[in-house]
Amino acid sequence: MNCEHRSDGSLMADYSQGNRDAAAELFNRYSVRLQSIARSRLSRYLSSRVDPEDIVQSAFKSFFRRAVAGGYVAPESNDLFNLLIVITMRKVNAHADRNLAAMRDIRRETAVESLTESAEGEPETLRDLLLTIEDVCCELTPTQRDIINLRLEGYTIAEIGVKAARSKRTVERELQNFRQRLAGYFSP
Repeated sequence: MNCEHRSDGSLMADYSQGNRDAAAELFNRYSVRLQSIARSRLSRYLSSRVDPEDIVQSAFKSFFRRAVAGGYVAPESNDLFNLLIVITMRKVNAHADRNLAAMRDIRRETAVESLTESAEGEPETLRDLLLTIEDVCCELTPTQRDIINLRLEGYTIAEIGVKAARSKRTVERELQNFRQRLAGYFSP
């Protein structure tokens, strides 16, 4: 049987029976259109950080995980595509919520390179600060550097603790130690 003529319903039935080729066919059938939709919904800020292809892959992962568990029945003609659009848009919105939240707000970002470039004509303080931070970080252990980098990226203390597999108190202590070291570089 030619796969191009198979309905979404028959592909879903085959997938639920363990046929991974059916999953590939569904992905190939809709992924390009879903990427186009995701791309059109990403803001200028978000598109610099989030790839539409990653969003679509995540949407399909969620869809297939639920399909295997029997969460979806064989859909009618365009119902599957409409469902995939909804899942994809929820993924876009989740990325937007995450990347526009308080300390992680990507609209507030400025590349370190642009700070250095803008500091060329300015007094040496900004450039000195960036170089000093780099120097202090070189003296730290890899775990300490990870904690500092995560904080500079805008993660909360709790999030850093999870990512670095350290307690909240340890993260706070490492950040305080870093601040003291940094202050020591600028003390007379």
